[in-house]
Amino acid sequence: MTDGSGLTAAQVRTARALLSVAGVEPAGTLVAEAIQNRAHVFRLSLSDGRSAILKRRDEGQRHGAAEGFGIELATLQYLNGMPAPVAPRLLGVAADAGVMVMEDLGRGPSLADSLLAGPCDRAEADLIAYARALGRVHAWSMSRAADLTRLRAEYAPGAPPGPAWAGAIGRGRDAFLSAVGGLGLVTDGVEDELAGLDAMMAGAGYLGLVRSDPCPDNVRLRGGECRIFDFETSGWGPVVLDAAYLVAPFPSCWCFGALPDEMATAGLAAYRAELAAAGIALGPDWPAALAAAVAGWIVARGPALATVMDEDRRWGTTGMRPRLLAWLRSFGRAAAPAGVLPRLRALAAALHEELSARWGSPDRPEYPAFAGPDAEPMQLPGWWQPEA
Repeated sequence: MTDGSGLTAAQVRTARALLSVAGVEPAGTLVAEAIQNRAHVFRLSLSDGRSAILKRRDEGQRHGAAEGFGIELATLQYLNGMPAPVAPRLLGVAADAGVMVMEDLGRGPSLADSLLAGPCDRAEADLIAYARALGRVHAWSMSRAADLTRLRAEYAPGAPPGPAWAGAIGRGRDAFLSAVGGLGLVTDGVEDELAGLDAMMAGAGYLGLVRSDPCPDNVRLRGGECRIFDFETSGWGPVVLDAAYLVAPFPSCWCFGALPDEMATAGLAAYRAELAAAGIALGPDWPAALAAAVAGWIVARGPALATVMDEDRRWGTTGMRPRLLAWLRSFGRAAAPAGVLPRLRALAAALHEELSARWGSPDRPEYPAFAGPDAEPMQLPGWWQPEA
């Protein structure tokens, strides 16, 4: 039996008990509301105006969702140790019941809202805040591997320790090589370079908690600060996988657009500054790691490359074709000055030329916040509405 929101009576009782232990005594009415039509995430509103977020283990059809619950639980427990929070504070958990309750970050704007609705100065400031938040998580976590390992063993036993997208790079390799080989492009020596991407990304020990899928809509911005949520796909690995989102840009996100070079540069500088403030210097091998990460995102999309060869499908703000062409350009710009991956770089240039000839010049939409007066308006999905 549910309370009308989708929560069972037992889950409502569990939520009340967890809130009470956390010092948030839910006296009176507690109203649960599903968030964005998700069957496993609810906003709990108390009659005195306070609120919290409940997340339950999703035993339904979403791939890996039950495992993701344990991963996120372990990660939030881990990040509770940060002196200045970047993730939502975990308020309580009933692991056996598959329920956790966390801080409500509110209904404020995300970075996606800023990029898609502007204005330019707000989007610039919010992008910098986003980069700083990633940098703070990475810097804090780099010396705390054992704590995360222990928590994942408790709450997500058997789950791979790395971030989900790291595995996608390996899974996409054969499909990528098959697709480009089918176009008649030379792949000699490329397989060996692809096999070395993981070592390049790890660099000189750039390992920490990787958010893995830090999309612009997976954050909240308040008072100039960025908070990151939804850690179901996170894991321990090369932090450059997250940092590369500023360069590619945003390789796993529906809200894709062209990010001006100066904005990507400013974001990376803010990211590096956070690590430097924690005493972590990104050495001369960092540019190579960044190039390898952007390459990894392209390889991870190997199956998509084969799928969209003849017909593209729209996803969010555009199709996959303009994304792939943008990521190929980004990889070339990152790898050339780093002087790495010469065979893959040559293949990427040839692939970009071949795909451009086949597809023409598919629209690479500019984010409205940064678009010039003559830019074509971005076609925004009808379901999207910016939050105040």
